[in-house]
Amino acid sequence: MDIAGVVAEDNNPVERLLKRAWLIVAAFFVGRCHIYGMNPFMAGFLIAACNLGERGLACGISLVLGVFSFMGTGETVRYLIIAVMVYLVMNMKRDRSFKWQDYGIIFFASTLVFVLNAVWGIIFPETLSIGEAFVEAALTFSVAVIYSYAIRTIINDYVKIAIENQAALSAVALAATVLAGMPVSVYDSIVVAECFALFSILYAMYRFGFGIGISWTTIAGAVMSVKTGDDYYLTNWIIVAIVSFAILCVLKGGRIAYGITFAAVYFAVGYGFYESMLTEDSLKAVVTALFIFFLLPAGWVAAVDERVKNGEIEGTSPEWALLVIKRIKSLAKAFKRIDYTMAEESGTGIGFSDVGEIIDDFTNQLANPVPLKKTIEAKIIEDLNRMEIAVRSFVLTKNRNDRYEVYITLKCNRGRLIVSDNVRKVVEEHMGIRLGLKEDSRSIVGRNYDILCLEQKPEFKCEVAVRTLSRYENQVSGDNFYVGDIRDGRMLLMIADGMGNGERASSDSRNLLDALEELLLAGFDKEMSIKVVNSYLSRHNKGERYATLDMLILDLHTGYGTIYKQGAAATYIKRDDRMEIVKSTSLPVGIVEGAEWENCEKKLYDGDLVVMLSDGILESIVFENKEEYLRDMILSCDDMESEEIAERVIEEIKGISGNRLKDDATIIVGKLVKSL
Repeated sequence: MDIAGVVAEDNNPVERLLKRAWLIVAAFFVGRCHIYGMNPFMAGFLIAACNLGERGLACGISLVLGVFSFMGTGETVRYLIIAVMVYLVMNMKRDRSFKWQDYGIIFFASTLVFVLNAVWGIIFPETLSIGEAFVEAALTFSVAVIYSYAIRTIINDYVKIAIENQAALSAVALAATVLAGMPVSVYDSIVVAECFALFSILYAMYRFGFGIGISWTTIAGAVMSVKTGDDYYLTNWIIVAIVSFAILCVLKGGRIAYGITFAAVYFAVGYGFYESMLTEDSLKAVVTALFIFFLLPAGWVAAVDERVKNGEIEGTSPEWALLVIKRIKSLAKAFKRIDYTMAEESGTGIGFSDVGEIIDDFTNQLANPVPLKKTIEAKIIEDLNRMEIAVRSFVLTKNRNDRYEVYITLKCNRGRLIVSDNVRKVVEEHMGIRLGLKEDSRSIVGRNYDILCLEQKPEFKCEVAVRTLSRYENQVSGDNFYVGDIRDGRMLLMIADGMGNGERASSDSRNLLDALEELLLAGFDKEMSIKVVNSYLSRHNKGERYATLDMLILDLHTGYGTIYKQGAAATYIKRDDRMEIVKSTSLPVGIVEGAEWENCEKKLYDGDLVVMLSDGILESIVFENKEEYLRDMILSCDDMESEEIAERVIEEIKGISGNRLKDDATIIVGKLVKSL
């Protein structure tokens, strides 16, 4: 899903469907609009819709029906030919991946309109001249450019109407065309154009503010005056809009208050000055417009927060700076822990360039904000305002693994306290991404500004079970393991098997895992981490002692896992009734400084099992084909949880070896499951 911008689609399917339906309905009325016998709006609208991939076929049919409902059969045939050819050309642009920019393909389509009209004019010279064909093509190009921006704004980020002049002007131009193409009434009883005009005035004035509202009121009044030949629409509606909005600002009311105020002012102006406002059709129109305005869900007509319109929601805040400082300190502490872990050896293999890369990765991750759609931002701010939460800054970032993170500086008003999870639910709903609270985020929103940290939730989770046995009952196991999250929704599973048994072997394997854990948590690249640890241990042990390494880094967002092995036993991957065995022939860690590791990447799916184990498991199987025996045992564990599988393998090994293990034994069973 594309969130930079933030999402290419609105996350509410009903709202998305209504926007597409509105586009098709608007196309019908655009098809009915004309100027001096020409309809450049029809082709311009179709070019814009096809260029943006917005229901081109449905819009084309609707446009032609609009032309047919208003113009003669001959003109309908001409525009049908234009619609078919434009649709084919615009879809050829998408299907064959033409690398044209928007203006290029719009110009090409407009030129096609000119050619088709010119040919029509040659065949039927009494209907169209070459000059008129050229004028219509030129208008088609201009209209297509304007409509492209308007449709993109309305479908993707309509709050831009309140922020950008270009978005506002293009949307108003499209709405004016739709209004111009609407019939005044249907069946002499259903008022259409006036009802739409009054509702859109209510909507624009309340949602986008006075500037956009009064501009649209003026244009809608002018269009209605031209359509009906009565200029009272222009003057009267402007008066009603200005007075009702002024009263709303004084009373500071909501949607219901504004609707009632608008109705009261409308009737007062009509009763006192312009009785033509109180005709039966006008009363039908204003009552219907108010009914629709009140009936729409609150989120669809909510006023855009003034701070969003004015760009006052900051991208950073003092709390953001404190968070950055906190994370830098955390990074510094990680380096100190690494130094302590490897304190006995002066040459760790970590160079200044390696440290520089870590710091560079760290800063790039912090300084990678992406734009949030104003529509989404406005909805989030509006919902949080209703919860009495003040927002000072809103930052959306994408980290180096393309995972989204959200940082909101906020506080509760009126001395309240709110659970942070309530804020998370609001942000998650509007962004359409599953989000969770980061570990360093506060669980309560308090009365002072603080930063709330959210991160994209992984698609999967891994259910892990671990069992370990010592070869000798009174001696510590030489095996050690690690299971934990490292960052960005990745899980780390490791088994290290020290040479021999007892405390010394345990110390070797524990040092190996501790060092790797510190390096990976600090942000070091996984291959470089293995190289550094191998270098350290080989120098420290002088090749006399070693430990095997079996490591899996599992990306819970994608299900991809990377297995790294140095001298480790086989790893078993079970999917349904199939089994894959990943083996290694590499040397253990710590024998020679330049020892190579083996790695492979595997795509795991919901329900897949990964079984990692130390040599003691296989060596304790007394049968000749040890790996096949273990393979069949794991395959027989259908519909069992990780805990049950680990317990069964251990009990089986103890049973067939007569409790006389050949070596220390450790098993990790991980089951990948879809997150709810």
